[in-house]
Amino acid sequence: MFSTISVGNILSDGLSVQNRILLENVPSGGAHLQTVIKAMKESVMISAEYRRYGAEEPKKFLMMPYCVKLFRQRWYALCRHRNGFFGVFSLDRFVRVEVSDQHFDIDPDFNAAEYFSECFGIVSEVNAPAERIVLRAYDSERYFLRDLPLHHTQQEIASEDDYSDFEIVMRPTFDFSSHLLSRGIMLKVIEPQWLADEVRNMHLQAVEMYG
Repeated sequence: MFSTISVGNILSDGLSVQNRILLENVPSGGAHLQTVIKAMKESVMISAEYRRYGAEEPKKFLMMPYCVKLFRQRWYALCRHRNGFFGVFSLDRFVRVEVSDQHFDIDPDFNAAEYFSECFGIVSEVNAPAERIVLRAYDSERYFLRDLPLHHTQQEIASEDDYSDFEIVMRPTFDFSSHLLSRGIMLKVIEPQWLADEVRNMHLQAVEMYG
């Protein structure tokens, strides 16, 4: 948060060159974010209509907003239902969201950073326990990983002339596999074998798409 405020101050001081400061678009950073944060501050539930990708009609929910998280240019809200189930919702998929008049008490043991501590992004599958992952980064990719780690547990465990190995302990969810796929030949899974096989199959399926 301090980093975000600092950047905001720098940008405010740079209004004279604003046409030369290019930012990434965050489509859901408007009214919905403001509404959810307002509900968090007042400890009241939100009433929302949410349309998932591929759904013809939105569904109505009454949820307790626990925290918000920015990931890959999108704001997400971690919300708890009355049955105790947690769900992550992309704010740009809300058709409507309003602050309700129903108060709730947040779990005093809840810690937002801890909740996502084993995750790559916003996918937090309870059936995917954290495990040791070893990645081999080739050429310039290893420098990128040193400057911008994929996860807070990342450690460099070996280094050779043309590659470096990095160890991570986290939940290997689909969003992480997709990221590995996007790095192509620059990043290879060494351990565990099942994850290496999964990423390999994703590459083979991509090849098939191109005939």
